[in-house]
Amino acid sequence: MIDPRAIQQRAARRHAALERAWADPRYKRVLGRYLASGLFTTNMDVEPYRGAITVEDALWAGRVEPRVLELLPALIVKRPSLFVNATRLPPDLRAVVHALRRNERPPDFRGIPGAALLRWLPSVGHKGKLPSRLKAFRLQADDLALLDRLSVELDLSQTDVLRRALRSLAAAQLRDAKETATR
Repeated sequence: MIDPRAIQQRAARRHAALERAWADPRYKRVLGRYLASGLFTTNMDVEPYRGAITVEDALWAGRVEPRVLELLPALIVKRPSLFVNATRLPPDLRAVVHALRRNERPPDFRGIPGAALLRWLPSVGHKGKLPSRLKAFRLQADDLALLDRLSVELDLSQTDVLRRALRSLAAAQLRDAKETATR
């Protein structure tokens, strides 16, 4: 039979441990930084913190507040300036960040499902914008000259010229498919 006093004592110990964690400066700094950035709200008495935080402190605070861990990979990808050392990451976090940079579903991270990590990517930094993926193309000299000429004539970056060309090609293909279907 379960002793109700034992359950109450265990709950009291866990609550005391949580209160100690909430009072820890690392937790207050991380939560304050997230609050100052408008990333989430809390009813706790935490002052906004404007300085950079360490990834280690965020990982520690994430054990107390899972929302910190849920946002951490997206912040490293889209807002690395929030962190002092966003380049030195533990292997599990590095794997998640690597997947997010490729717009892929990341592996689960310290109890947080990969889908939950992925959903924050468009909400952090430039709202709705996913990170750019670097593509390397080996274009012929005449293709590069054409790209340069179009870039100057249209007053667009070379990337924007390529984006427009891809969209024009897709629209033309869609028109051709519709014409073929009506015949």
